[in-house]
Amino acid sequence: MSLRKAVLQRITPLPSRTPSPSLQHDWPQSPDSETVFPDLAQGPLPLHREPEPDEHVANRSKSPCVSPPSPPSSPPPPFLPAPALPRDTAFVDSPSSSLGSSSSSSAAPLGNMQMGKRRVLTSTSRAVRDFMSPNGVVKRWRVNIAEHAASLPADLATVSISGTVKRDPDLWFDDGNIVLLCRDVAFRVYRGLLTRHSVIFRDLFSMAQPSTSETMESCPVVHISDPPDDLRHLLKVMCGLRNFPIIPGERMEFSELAALIRMSHKYHVEDLHTRAVHHFKLYFTNDLAVWDTAGIDGNLFLHITPPDAIAAVNLARLTHADSVLPTALYLCCQLDAELTAGVERADGSTERLDAKDLELVLRGRTELVRASTRGACTICKPTPSPQCASAGSSKGSNGSGGGGGSGGANACERALREILNMMLDGLQKDPIGDIAGYAALDSWEHWIEDVVELWPLCEPCRAMLHARDLDVRRDVWKRLPTYMGVSVEDWKDPTVAATPHK
Repeated sequence: MSLRKAVLQRITPLPSRTPSPSLQHDWPQSPDSETVFPDLAQGPLPLHREPEPDEHVANRSKSPCVSPPSPPSSPPPPFLPAPALPRDTAFVDSPSSSLGSSSSSSAAPLGNMQMGKRRVLTSTSRAVRDFMSPNGVVKRWRVNIAEHAASLPADLATVSISGTVKRDPDLWFDDGNIVLLCRDVAFRVYRGLLTRHSVIFRDLFSMAQPSTSETMESCPVVHISDPPDDLRHLLKVMCGLRNFPIIPGERMEFSELAALIRMSHKYHVEDLHTRAVHHFKLYFTNDLAVWDTAGIDGNLFLHITPPDAIAAVNLARLTHADSVLPTALYLCCQLDAELTAGVERADGSTERLDAKDLELVLRGRTELVRASTRGACTICKPTPSPQCASAGSSKGSNGSGGGGGSGGANACERALREILNMMLDGLQKDPIGDIAGYAALDSWEHWIEDVVELWPLCEPCRAMLHARDLDVRRDVWKRLPTYMGVSVEDWKDPTVAATPHK
């Protein structure tokens, strides 16, 4: 056996490549000889002597630092091919070396560790140490492909679209020059179009140079952390695939509008952000007249559901749209389980109120119940209208304006007292119900028509109840920011130009 083979076997403990508990920690494991020692694969070189065939085995069995050989049932793996040592190999005496110079070293006592032994010191051994970790295992090189893409093969710096990544069916343009990779969805769009409207995209794309970034179909890839649906809504508008502002009657889902507000705010798409917030304020308005034109499910431009109020509050906080907060918090007061559990979004995340906003909602509920109770008592106040028709007809039939007129006026007054007593009974049975609930802005119109069927009133007195209802709602609207615990500078007071109805 040649000495070069013995050297390689000495740095390759048997029977396995994994570190043995009995081995010294600075003993490296054997890497592949052709990859780690490319300069050694040039053939054998003449050495001083040729050791005996069994010399290395004898030394291993008597070394105190090497575990005993494996049992015959599990033979050790074959030795690796022995490479030739380089010509600059030097031999020096070292007390720490365990390679004997002759067969007589195998007969030395086990405890004699002071005898001179020889160690190989070459440029190759230094390279081996560079490949080894402190525990004797070949190091694994961890390469950042994004930083070393120029020095790697092209396929290593290219994102494969055949795996989990899929193209967006609407936003993949064959002549696009930038790919936005959003989780597992890829959008191939136009770089110049996006940078024209967004300074954030401009800065983001400037860091994605083709020579140093990932590519997909020869286009630079930029990773986006936003939900794919949100980015899709933004890109559709920016690429002209979605009409915005929308045509009246072509209602937009609130989730889409919310995504446009979030994304245009994040990427500083100012024109789109201005238009989106304008549509936002058409429903969550500061004007009672505009509020009354919408319904519980939205308006001509927007379709909304009650739980969307939570996202509306968060969007108002994000964009500093203070005029949105009173109505958004008011709608949150009407929620049940969603108020604490939150609402799940399309991307799997949960939309929740901030702790401070949740506290505002709970306090606002108390104020709304009080406002509803005051409003009900005001509407049902047992005072007939000055133009009560019953009083006029009784006065005319009596001729003298005596008791008949009084009796006619008392007819509507008695009916109003009956309505008030019925309402108070309802409050005692259900303190927070249909009469004194959280919906203080809701009109009493339908309730008035129902009670008038039970206790008939003349037309002026009926009109008086509807006028009182409007006055009550205007007062609630005026005080709504205070009820909700927020301050709004441009909140419109509907009682300024209104004529009070007694």
